[in-house]
Amino acid sequence: MSFDGMFTHAMVNELNQNLTGGRIAKIQQPFANELILTVRSNRKNQQLLLSAHPSYARVQITKQPFENPAKPATFVMSLRKYITSAIVQGFHQLNNDRIVMIDLSAKNELGDIHEYTLITEIMSRHSNIFLINKENGKIIDLIKRVSPENNSFRGLLPNDDYKLPPKQDKINPFDSEQADFDNLESAGDIRQKFEGIGIDTSDEIFADLENAKKIINSYDSPTPNAAHFIKNNKLGFFPILFNKTTKNAVNYDNLSELLDNYYLDRARIDRIEQQTKSITHRLSVILKKDKSKVKKLNKQLSQTKIMDKYNLYGELLTTYMSKIQRGSKSIKLTNYYNNEEVTIKLNPEYSPSDNAQNYYKKYRKLQNSIPHIKEQLEITTNEINYLESVLASLEYVDIEDVDGIIEELIESGYIKKKRKNGRKKRKKTVGEKFMTTNGIEMVVGKNNIENDKLTMKLAQKNHYWLHVKDIPGSHVILKDSDPDEESIVEAAKIAAYYSKARDSDKVPVDYVQVRNIRKPNGAKPGFVIFEGQKTILVDPDRNLVGKLKEG
Repeated sequence: MSFDGMFTHAMVNELNQNLTGGRIAKIQQPFANELILTVRSNRKNQQLLLSAHPSYARVQITKQPFENPAKPATFVMSLRKYITSAIVQGFHQLNNDRIVMIDLSAKNELGDIHEYTLITEIMSRHSNIFLINKENGKIIDLIKRVSPENNSFRGLLPNDDYKLPPKQDKINPFDSEQADFDNLESAGDIRQKFEGIGIDTSDEIFADLENAKKIINSYDSPTPNAAHFIKNNKLGFFPILFNKTTKNAVNYDNLSELLDNYYLDRARIDRIEQQTKSITHRLSVILKKDKSKVKKLNKQLSQTKIMDKYNLYGELLTTYMSKIQRGSKSIKLTNYYNNEEVTIKLNPEYSPSDNAQNYYKKYRKLQNSIPHIKEQLEITTNEINYLESVLASLEYVDIEDVDGIIEELIESGYIKKKRKNGRKKRKKTVGEKFMTTNGIEMVVGKNNIENDKLTMKLAQKNHYWLHVKDIPGSHVILKDSDPDEESIVEAAKIAAYYSKARDSDKVPVDYVQVRNIRKPNGAKPGFVIFEGQKTILVDPDRNLVGKLKEG
């Protein structure tokens, strides 16, 4: 389900219950399209996320951690100037559209109270966040500035008058009666007639049309029904249980917790991409060159297969030297190994002896090239595997682990170290800790340098090591010499989750004692070889990861 007007309605109710009357204690803009307001309400700090992301635009309370950029953006500086310590007067929705308005009151330097409205427009790629001076209706600032030539309908620059998006001539479903749903012939008719109803909502209403108004009223209860996470061929999120069109519900305590879980991977990957765009581009360029090099090296290696023929030609020309006439362009000779005739090309400008030596020279050149080609193939293939493992890790690590991957690439010489940006350094710990249900500690490496340290230095020889089979992923150390079967299964599920196979089923995971693992000299970070392993098939389990994570 998309964040439609119906979901927006339920979310506004939730936000009013939790944040109205609170005070804005902190304002951050961790990413280009996202704003975090820390609101002190009911004696606790809560993070309000306002997102104008083209794919994930939404408004919610979030418990996900965010790091503040070293240099604040222009928009966040404007917000800090006007609404730091502002009181949240309330949230409201524009009709049943995906526009959320937050009314704020704040004192200026002289102690005078001024009124502002913080508006989030959820409109796909046109999503935006505005700070409006309520007294004159002008835009103080906005998260996405748009020049007049790119938008003729309304001004989208500071000091422009704020103008609402074009109004839809549709009925607000919360102002409707059951009779308004009579004679509708499809879910599409519902969307055409009523404002803010998305595809999934209209499908559910149409499946139970005689109770349409009852369904709509359930969104407007003081406490929304338990949120649900539905799997019906695809993942979705719904503020109420859709009995007619969905199944496999997983309950959450509130809508914000639901969205945190739904967007966990989507938003995480997107934020990592924003932080590492230049790095991944550089690695992808190197990877492309390496793959092209491997192709050429394999072609060169295949060409060496002809060297034995050159050696034979040199041998035959030497044996039958007396039969060769100077100036000949070719000669037919009998291969005495199989009694077959072979035609050998000759250089007419060379003597018979020089022609023989020429073939021996070609033979030796190709023979001598084989060790070099194989060496280069091994080096380049190892680099490809390494770079693919780094790029894959960006798909499954958490946002706070990106710094470790960047440090790894600096140490490996793939990127240059940048000047310090003043951001506080996180305390360095190797790996992330988990505890199995039966009390055995596990540690998961979050980059290849951590993988090396965990496996080759910190783990004891009798501990167990786990890794997805033949797929990039984290090293997992199970700190026990004789773990029970349940712990091995749980550790394998952790290994599968922290790998490129996170979204797959029946993932093969190898496990073996650390004593059977070694690292070849000169191998890239994270690369090890092992023997005597066993393999288990498991399904990655996000809920288990959360359950077993320490703290």
